[in-house]
Amino acid sequence: MLLRTPIVLLTLLVAAIALVAACGNSGGSVVAQPTALAPLGDITPITAEPGDSDGEPATQEPAPSGGVVVPAAFITTCGVCHTVADTGAGGQVGPELTHIGSIASTRTGLDAEAYIRESIEDPGAFVAPGFAPIMPGGLVGSLGGDFEAVVAYLVSLN
Repeated sequence: MLLRTPIVLLTLLVAAIALVAACGNSGGSVVAQPTALAPLGDITPITAEPGDSDGEPATQEPAPSGGVVVPAAFITTCGVCHTVADTGAGGQVGPELTHIGSIASTRTGLDAEAYIRESIEDPGAFVAPGFAPIMPGGLVGSLGGDFEAVVAYLVSLN
């Protein structure tokens, strides 16, 4: 029995060393790979509701570029994936939208408002060059009463 204890301890020590070695980084860098977005129903909202307690849509300070108020729903919904300069929208997945009001009318035969509206209502209708078609559906419902304000805000970004 006395001889058996050192063998068990030695075996445990070797197993522990092997486990630590297997879990360690071998010196190579770790590169994050993009993953598909979860269906919109599975996304946990950043805030409970983008509206004020009185039922009116919540807003933030006017955007420096056009003076149009940035809807809070834009920051908490669209801004998760898209960036707009000088706002809280800093997403890195979708196209940058700082000048989408000017760019939108050049991409199809539609005017900027129609292009932006259709892009939100049917995310697969237009896919920005260089981006994968990963924008989730159901965003009109997620934006709720702020949908029109978000469209107007995006159209104002020149």
